[in-house]
Amino acid sequence: MRAVIPLLVLLFSMCGAQTQSTQTEVQTESQSTGAAAAAVVTTLLDVSAELRELRDMVVELKTTVVELRVTLTFTQNELQNTKSLLYTMGAENNAQNLQLAAQETELAVMKERLVASETKLDALERENAAQHTDLTAMKTEVENLKMENAAQEAELTAVKTRLAATETDVVNLEKEITEQPKVAFSAALGSGYIASGNTDLNLVFTRIITNVGQAYSSMTGFFTAPVRGVYNFRFTVMDYLASRYMNIKMYKNAEQIMWLGEYDTDGQQTYVSGGVTLQLEVGDVVNMQLPAGHRLWDDSNNHNIFSGFLLFSL
Repeated sequence: MRAVIPLLVLLFSMCGAQTQSTQTEVQTESQSTGAAAAAVVTTLLDVSAELRELRDMVVELKTTVVELRVTLTFTQNELQNTKSLLYTMGAENNAQNLQLAAQETELAVMKERLVASETKLDALERENAAQHTDLTAMKTEVENLKMENAAQEAELTAVKTRLAATETDVVNLEKEITEQPKVAFSAALGSGYIASGNTDLNLVFTRIITNVGQAYSSMTGFFTAPVRGVYNFRFTVMDYLASRYMNIKMYKNAEQIMWLGEYDTDGQQTYVSGGVTLQLEVGDVVNMQLPAGHRLWDDSNNHNIFSGFLLFSL
């Protein structure tokens, strides 16, 4: 734009100089010849037209210059604004660079922390794997314990069942023992010689030692079963034998159960003992008899004893 302005000034000067030269020539030629006056006028008119055109061009150029100046001013303002903006952007860029440097530093720290975290994570994963292995082992052990506990519970249930049955048996046994009649007796024969004569003699052991349940009679010598059950009976008899026999019999309901005998020649005390277990019904009787032609001897030492007791009822 600055180069255009001097060009316009130069053109304007040239036009002014040409106009002055043309007027001088016209005057000279007017004085010389009248014929050339018309040509000069025509020429002047043409020059005037050209001048007007040049003036119009100058005005237009001036308008353009003004516009260009306005545009230049606007452009300068924009340039100044752009410089300010660039300065601001530079400051912001510096701040961003500082922030970026801080972020890079923070990123480096975070990377270090990440590496440390990954290392710790690896350690935790290994520890977790070990704990998982331990947990699996513990689960297996728990399952084994559960199975063992189930077996123990089953065994405990069986033991409880057996215990309950045993307790029931004990209660029943205690009840049976409590309710069962208690039967036991022992009786001695008496004092002096007791002989049978020509017939068998029913022995009456008159000296009562024990008679629980009162099943033995010291009047008749008979034991009478008070309950149905199994009983045990024993006896011992004695005599002084000098080349003679000693015999004894046991009867159940007048049926002979046993017959025992002994022969001796020394004249000293001779004993015969025996025993038997019998199943008796209620009312059955048991007694001892001395066969015909035999004798026994007794005194306060009770050498001759008849005993019996109930083993269990049926």
